Amino acid sequence: MLRNSGLFAVEMGHTEPGLTALHRAVVLDPMNPLSHAALMMGLYYSRRYQEAIVAAAEVITLNSDFQWAYGYRGLAHYGLDDLERARASCEAKPDDFGRVCLAVTYEKLGRRADAEAQLAKYKARSGDSGAYIYARIYAQWGNVPKALEWLDTAIRLRNSDLESLKTDPLMDPLRNEPRFQAIERELKFPNSIRPNGQRKALPNCQSSKRPLSRNLRGRR
Repeated sequence: MLRNSGLFAVEMGHTEPGLTALHRAVVLDPMNPLSHAALMMGLYYSRRYQEAIVAAAEVITLNSDFQWAYGYRGLAHYGLDDLERARASCEAKPDDFGRVCLAVTYEKLGRRADAEAQLAKYKARSGDSGAYIYARIYAQWGNVPKALEWLDTAIRLRNSDLESLKTDPLMDPLRNEPRFQAIERELKFPNSIRPNGQRKALPNCQSSKRPLSRNLRGRR
């Protein structure tokens, strides 16, 4: 409960109470990699990239096969503009989430063909259910129209990855766009978090394979 409610609070912009809950979850269950993974994600969405890297290292120490920890660690390095460390981490144990990291990192390294290959692999595997992820990638590539087009698809499909829109660092290039702001209003994110940590789910939602607060255990 603390993991899910804490991460959701961070995603909704309630950074300090969310991180407090996530740190508490680690204290209560320190040997569980999921506790550290939730903290890692919360720190990433809070843009505390150096701390997120430390949390990712804890996850990997507890379970070296925890694939998406390498992707989050890579994205934290990417947020710090440490592109070579980002590349190395995302290449270490690549999965679908790692491909997101590689797609944005390769593009910044000038490896556009490799970046496009990573996006193509994700699209081949996920189809339209990855709409939100494609928007993230195109936003980082500077292709604003394409990013907004995929966000519209995510809205149409009620893609539950939209839960992260409010604080997702990869969406930052879109935040001044009127269409992005309209989408954010349409999603009606809560201004406060319920004390019991429950949240309102998007109806009839589809999701990509990104690990979310709603399901830290699920990862394909």
